[in-house]
Amino acid sequence: MPETKRHLQLKDIALAWLRAIGCRAVASEVSCPFNRYRFDALGWLDHADDPRAVEVLGHPAAEARAPRVIAIECKQSRADFASDDKDPKELVRRKEYLIERRRVIEELRIKVREPHLRHAGSTLFESLDTWEFGASRIAAYRAVVTELASIDERLGIDTKFAMLARWRVADHLLVMAPHGLLRPREVPGGWGLVEVDPKALRKGWEPIVGEPIPCALRVAPAALGAPEKRRTRLLRNLAVAASRGVGFGIMPPKPRGDATPCEGATPREGDATLFPPA
Repeated sequence: MPETKRHLQLKDIALAWLRAIGCRAVASEVSCPFNRYRFDALGWLDHADDPRAVEVLGHPAAEARAPRVIAIECKQSRADFASDDKDPKELVRRKEYLIERRRVIEELRIKVREPHLRHAGSTLFESLDTWEFGASRIAAYRAVVTELASIDERLGIDTKFAMLARWRVADHLLVMAPHGLLRPREVPGGWGLVEVDPKALRKGWEPIVGEPIPCALRVAPAALGAPEKRRTRLLRNLAVAASRGVGFGIMPPKPRGDATPCEGATPREGDATLFPPA
């Protein structure tokens, strides 16, 4: 299916937003390291403590000078996001309850019984240190996480969202969508939400120096802490995507082995020299 103009605009805005929060390298259609899936937009942040990134994404989960990779999935409509655009109210209410229960278990049980899951020294203040809650062995917590994933699937949320978060494909995962398309409680677990002004999409947004980018962070993404090897592979894939199409059509055709210059032909000024003098 051909890509729509609206989706292309969302990707352009995603790339501009990634640059605005400090990413030194960005590209669209970047291959996932271990799946045929492609990210709509991917950004490489040299240092996790870049003030622009900290303001939006929060404090880094790893050491301050480590890099971060931010992946964005652009969704232009509910049909593009979920297979069912209905609102099963019971499931949504249950999800809200489970999200709160998960938070309570993290604060009152995991932080007390499993202090080894804290990334000590990840921030200047101990209260802001990040935790690897996903590695908890508390049965009640794992049951809550499992049920939340099941509800997401029953709500029609694409299972790839849960898969990418579970595999920690990138340090941060975000959905970019027009304002009002998704409610915060519908955002898949581990993902963030960046909302785009629909007026900018209708008018046909173009990047202009000094003009604000027509989007804002609505839901902050989790700090997933991608493994170093995966982060390095993503950087390689980002470079490949950014180089796509570069160099094609600018080099003169390579002559065949038996080809000789036309007799009497003289090169014109500016012509490429295919047969340099001996």
